[in-house]
Amino acid sequence: MGVRLNMGYTGMKQNYSFLFQSMSGNSNLNFLSDYMSIKNGSYGKLMKAYYATENTGKTDSSKTEEKTKADQTKLVSVKSQAASLNNSLEDLRSKSLYEPTGTDEKGKNTYDQDKITKSVKDFVDKYNSYVKSSSDVDSVSILKKSVSMIGFTAKNAGMLSKIGITIGENNQLKVNEDKLKNASVHDVSSLFRGSGSYGDSVQNLARQ
Repeated sequence: MGVRLNMGYTGMKQNYSFLFQSMSGNSNLNFLSDYMSIKNGSYGKLMKAYYATENTGKTDSSKTEEKTKADQTKLVSVKSQAASLNNSLEDLRSKSLYEPTGTDEKGKNTYDQDKITKSVKDFVDKYNSYVKSSSDVDSVSILKKSVSMIGFTAKNAGMLSKIGITIGENNQLKVNEDKLKNASVHDVSSLFRGSGSYGDSVQNLARQ
């Protein structure tokens, strides 16, 4: 879903810059440069929602009760999906998940790969549900968080790929279970645990 703006480059630059001025980062324009490759329609939804708030006084005030209830239902769904995503990350970021369960015949540490795989797959399911539900709302605040989350995921595509996770259509994550089971526990832990990690960034957005 795209947004067509009948204005020159300067006007477009000013409008985009103003829209994203409240988002975190070193530069509004750098933020846009990083995320303009995301093509799931979130930008179009975000722009639509933003201009809808600007034109509130110009729109039809006879919004139906059914529409209001539908919007509220969508927001409740997004909140529920965000809470589930946060819970899955709590488990995935737990130190105990990565503690050795023993040693092999060569004296190397062994881990509960099945448990780690299950936790990662649960995160992917919850992430996909959140991204899908958030793209269906006309809330600037929620859409900003969704775009930021998709952006963090895109920036960590290389590390995600190392443990068997790839980004598919509509920014839905896919898991190669065989590759995940054989992935380095250190790689999984580094991706999701610790301050400033990918998992930390996504969880902060989910909690908001």
